[in-house]
Amino acid sequence: MNIQINSLTNANVYIDGNDLLGRAEEIDIPHPRHRMIDYKGLGMAGTTELWAGVAKLEARIKWASFDSQTITFAASPFQAHNFQVRGDLEQYTSQGRSAELPVVYLMTGVFKDAGMPTFRQHQMVETTSTISVYHAELYISGVQIYLYDVFANLYTVGGVDQLATFRSNLGA
Repeated sequence: MNIQINSLTNANVYIDGNDLLGRAEEIDIPHPRHRMIDYKGLGMAGTTELWAGVAKLEARIKWASFDSQTITFAASPFQAHNFQVRGDLEQYTSQGRSAELPVVYLMTGVFKDAGMPTFRQHQMVETTSTISVYHAELYISGVQIYLYDVFANLYTVGGVDQLATFRSNLGA
């Protein structure tokens, strides 16, 4: 039996096409989290959870440096930005590295918190920004894993439109 191990250990961040190589220390990218509601009814021995929508998406970027370009991007809550996070997914088997695949995460959102710098003696200033995300897509090797857009009422997973009937029932 031969197993394959996938390893994704680094990435680069772009905002509005601007390469931020080395300026972001860490990024937490959001993915659609399902909102569930409890359901219980007379005669049922238990309760269950039912799908009720998608929770709001939020991303965080911890900055590795304090620079005017990233501070300017984060200053306005009214300017939407296009974010791109690119990584190199390495695949390993017992024969060594067998493939390298591009991982691309796309999101659109606005900075809701530019982040307050933390000053410490003899240490780099730390700042973390928070982004409200309206649109998110994940691709691995050019294949779309999911797409979620809150304003367009779109949620596609593995090429299947999860909300097609919902939109049709609403008359959209």
